[in-house]
Amino acid sequence: MRITGGFLKNQSLKTPKGDKTRPTSEKLRQSVFNIAQAYVEDCLFLDLYAGSGAMGIEALSRGAKEATFIEKDRSALKALRENLNELDLSPLSTLLAGDVLLLLKKLKGKSFNLIYIDPPYEQGLQEKTLVLIDKLHLLHIGGLLFVEESSQNELAIPSLTTMDLQKKRKVGSTFLYQFQGIAKTLRGK
Repeated sequence: MRITGGFLKNQSLKTPKGDKTRPTSEKLRQSVFNIAQAYVEDCLFLDLYAGSGAMGIEALSRGAKEATFIEKDRSALKALRENLNELDLSPLSTLLAGDVLLLLKKLKGKSFNLIYIDPPYEQGLQEKTLVLIDKLHLLHIGGLLFVEESSQNELAIPSLTTMDLQKKRKVGSTFLYQFQGIAKTLRGK
């Protein structure tokens, strides 16, 4: 797997051993960063269920100010740490090891310009994660949040007060959902 853009373009990334993680395809990463191009420079990026860290590392390569990664799988954490160290990105990164739904609460009070959610498919984690991000106000007003889901499943969009669904795209065998952060007052709340 390689970085697709920025100052680290074409650098190789280590991937976790085994089949517990599913790396985000190069095509999907390029789609996300083409959409988010105007948001990346100097942004705060949150990579949830980070795996090898490809999305957050891609953001840093393209000019993000800082990336926060959350991952609990040991093999994925090992690959992620090695990638950050080998690419000298540790000073720009925060790595939280453990369950996303528990660790997100530690980020209360922070606000991210870009958030990427890519949990294991078919476990309902996308919806639970969206609800928690909404409750904690982690997406900056005007910021973008992307959710990856298998094209075999429809994401059950929960009721959200700090973000709106903007678009749903099919990229290969994946649905990519794009949300944008809004002010709660826009919904009359």
